[in-house]
Parts: sequence; structure tokens; C-alpha cells
Amino acid sequence: MCSTHGERMARLTQAIDDLAAEGLAGLPPETLVERVAGIWSLVEGIDPEIARRRTRYTIPDT
Repeated sequence: MCSTHGERMARLTQAIDDLAAEGLAGLPPETLVERVAGIWSLVEGIDPEIARRRTRYTIPDT
């Protein structure tokens, strides 16, 4: 079952609000990375063009 644009926006908004309410300082780095990745996944579900463009950007290995 496909969700509507409004439902996807509501999930994105809730995910951002939840992360903001918890505060970034108290989260372990791994958890923060997972949460931000999940938010990006929601964004990409709303706008597939963002997902297509994001593949052009990479983080260099250090």
C-alpha cells in the first residue's frame, strides 16, 4: 500500500521532531548516524530526484 504525500511528510516531520526533542548531544554517534540516515530515506521517498542527485556526492575516506 502506497502512502500519500501528506503521510510521508508527516512521518518526516515526526522523525525530525523526535530527533530534536531527544537532543543531539546525548546520542551515541552510531545512533545519530542511523537516525539521520533514516531521515534522508524519508526525504528520498518524498522526492526521488533528491535521491538521484545525492548519489553524486560521497564522503571521502579518511
